[in-house]
Amino acid sequence: MSEKVVLIEENEDKTITTIKMNRPDKKNAINFDMLVGLNDAFDKIERTNTRVVIITGGDDIFSAGIDLNFLTGQEKDPEGKIPDLRIPRNFRYFANTFIQPVLSKLEKMEKPVIADIRGYCFGLGFELALACDFRFALESSIFSMLETKIGMNPDVGGSIRLTRLVGIPNAKDIALTGRRFDGKEAYRLGVVNRFASTAEELNSIIKMYTDELIDSAPLAVGLTKKLIDDCYGKDIAFGNELETLISSQLLQTKDAVSGALARLQKTKPKWKWK
Repeated sequence: MSEKVVLIEENEDKTITTIKMNRPDKKNAINFDMLVGLNDAFDKIERTNTRVVIITGGDDIFSAGIDLNFLTGQEKDPEGKIPDLRIPRNFRYFANTFIQPVLSKLEKMEKPVIADIRGYCFGLGFELALACDFRFALESSIFSMLETKIGMNPDVGGSIRLTRLVGIPNAKDIALTGRRFDGKEAYRLGVVNRFASTAEELNSIIKMYTDELIDSAPLAVGLTKKLIDDCYGKDIAFGNELETLISSQLLQTKDAVSGALARLQKTKPKWKWK
C-alpha cells in the first residue's frame, strides 16, 4: 500500500486487537488500498490467539463509505489492479470476487468482532459495521445507507445483512430513503447493540463486553457464533442436530473440563484453546 491506511494494535496481553481505518483526510473513505489493508488484517488476526477484535475509525469518524474516486475509476492505479468499474461485468466480477469477500472474511472470523462507531458511518462503512458481531455507537454518530442518494443500491451485503438484523420494514426505512439518523435512533431501529452519550461511557460499554467475551471460552465463543450465523433461517431440527454435534465435540476439550471445574470450585478458568 502507498500509505498506512489500516493500523493494527494489540493490547498488552494480546487479548484484544484493534483495527483502525486511517484515512482521516478522506473521512476514512474506503478505497482499494484500505480494502487490501483490511483483508490482510483479517488474515493476520485470524491466525493469532487474540480474543476480541475491535474495528474503529478513531475518535471523530468511522467511515464516510466508499471512495467515489475508486468507484468511478478516478483513483490512481499504476499497477492496473482495479478494472473499469463503470463496465457492468467488471463491476460485478470485482465486487463478487474481491470487495464482498473481504467483509465475508470478517463475518466468518471465529473471534467476536466489535464495531466502535463514532461520527459518520455511511454506505460501505455502514456495511462493514453490519459484518461485525456487535455495534456500539456514540449517540452523536450519524448513520446513512446512502447508496440510493447516488443512484446505487447497497451491494456489499448491506441489504441482506441489514434485513436479517432489523427486519424488512426497518431495512426499507433505512435503505430506500438513505436518510441520516443518530446513534439513539440506530438503537431503536436495531442497528446497534448499545449507544452512549459520551466517549467515556462508550469506552466503558466496550470494555464491559470485551471483558465478558474474554472470560468466556474461546472455542465455545467461536463455534457458538458460527451456529447463530449459519443456522439463521434454517429448519429447527437441522439447527438442533448441529448444536449437539458441536457441543459433543466441545465436551471433549480441555477448556470444557477446566470451565466445569472452575465453576464447581468457584475459581476463574484458564483457557487453552484446546
